[in-house]
Amino acid sequence: MTKRQDSQEKKLTRRQVIVGAGAATAALGALTLTSGCAVAEHKWDHESDIIVIGSGIGAATAAVTAREHGDSVTLIEKEAFFGGTSSKTAGVLWIPNNFTLKARGMEDSKEDCLQYLARFSYPETYIADSPTLGLSDSAYALLEAFYDNASDAIDKLRGAKALDTAEWRMFQLDRAATDYLDNVPENAVPAGRALGVLDKNGNIAFGAEMMAQLQAAVESRQVNILYEHKAMRLVLDDNGRAIGVEADNNGATVSLRARKGLIFGTGGYAHNPGAVARYQRNHIYGACAMPASTGDFIDIAGAAGARLGNLSGAWRSQVVLEGALEDSRLAGGVFYPPGDSAFQVNKYGLRAVNENRNYNDRTEAHGLYDPSKAEYPNQLLFMIYDQRTAEAFAGAYPLPSDPKGADEVMFADSLDGLTDEIGKRLEKLAARTGDFQLDASFAGNIKDTMARFNGFARAGKDEDFGRGDAAYDTEWFPAFSPMQADTAWPANPYPKVNMHPLGDEGPYYAIILAAGVLDTNGGPMIDAGARVLDAHDQPIPGLYGVGNCIASPSRDAYWGAGCPLGLSCTFGYIAANAAHADNA
Repeated sequence: MTKRQDSQEKKLTRRQVIVGAGAATAALGALTLTSGCAVAEHKWDHESDIIVIGSGIGAATAAVTAREHGDSVTLIEKEAFFGGTSSKTAGVLWIPNNFTLKARGMEDSKEDCLQYLARFSYPETYIADSPTLGLSDSAYALLEAFYDNASDAIDKLRGAKALDTAEWRMFQLDRAATDYLDNVPENAVPAGRALGVLDKNGNIAFGAEMMAQLQAAVESRQVNILYEHKAMRLVLDDNGRAIGVEADNNGATVSLRARKGLIFGTGGYAHNPGAVARYQRNHIYGACAMPASTGDFIDIAGAAGARLGNLSGAWRSQVVLEGALEDSRLAGGVFYPPGDSAFQVNKYGLRAVNENRNYNDRTEAHGLYDPSKAEYPNQLLFMIYDQRTAEAFAGAYPLPSDPKGADEVMFADSLDGLTDEIGKRLEKLAARTGDFQLDASFAGNIKDTMARFNGFARAGKDEDFGRGDAAYDTEWFPAFSPMQADTAWPANPYPKVNMHPLGDEGPYYAIILAAGVLDTNGGPMIDAGARVLDAHDQPIPGLYGVGNCIASPSRDAYWGAGCPLGLSCTFGYIAANAAHADNA
């Protein structure tokens, strides 16, 4: 062996083994300092106890919490502004056992709450009388950590004057927000866990206000904030500890040292087409996340040996197909389809879902695979409605203010005519939808479907999908789908406020809906201290993850309004506490 070969062999033995990643990815994602390049000799542009990557609610909470411990903090954000996707949200945080429940004397016990979380997140393994409710020890520990820390996180933020919150009311309604699975016995507190941010006048505000308050809190605590710094790779010491990160700042490499830990809160991969194609089990047409949500942490942590999980996961919402095809960067989704005289059908003209279930669960219907025909019959769904809904609910997204005033709206005087219009539209879109077309049975089935739905509406009982049976279905309806105050159409006289028969005569309307996401929620797996785990389920020292960039502790379940923000905030709090305690 030559001296050069011997030297190369020694260098290789000092590098970490990158599990499941190719050499090219390893070179891009992690830089290992060998004993020939001591930490003290590495050139650092910035040094802090804690480096926070990202500026959404999880990252901001981590930064504030770290400063409350007295740890110095540098925060890097790859955009030129603060807040990330959190600033686009409704600003709601789902927090069990929160201060508003306690103030009303409502008990949200750990035992009851964990039953609900486990039942919703792991329905296929849930066992009520199991010590871990049928979950693995690690999955149960994550849910337990969330419950144990969520209310403390909010209390600490409120006490530190970093965020002002109160019980969230459903928009203009004087009612606490109902959870997204209120109709199971495990949900002992089906309303009141959602908190909203208050503005300076004491009014419920939204995500922009929430992140403005957290930004002010971060800035007032002398956190070193570096904008337009994109994390590129971890810096590991000879023992595999994450001691820093290299970031790109307009073409220049910036090296940042973390004496105690690095906390990533960089968002999902919703706007990374390659990652979406690799990981999502069915096609995603658009996303509400900020364009910077490209899943950077998956490759960065993966190159350091992190175990990845829930990569096909996402916070889902239906979207208007044609708007998403025009621009996949969406302002919002079809969170609650408006109108009472409306239903959705698939390519066969058949209903496929309870149209008024929560957006996350409802969107799962698009991914249903038919093994007999090797197809996704619900890849696209068609929102069918009549003149009553078109006029009485005009302006409630995605209905236009003018019933016929939007390109994505198709209409005709009869159902046969509407079928023809849908078919023509699909022909125009065929190259972008995998040549998705209506089945020949659509024209006949849609008439039968409407007659069946109308019967359910009159009786007040949806025998196919239970629309209106759960409190969520009916309580959220007027919040997202209010009738126009000056409409000439009468109020719904039928038993369920969200079901009204469609008219016997046209015109009838249709909008094409497709699967979209708020953001994805898969990535490196963490433990109950938000520590990123390696391939042997051991923490990678110095590395922590929170929010949509990690494998979500809730898996695919959206527990209630504000679930993603509540999780991000709580685990940001957990991560900062763990990074401080791990280095005490």
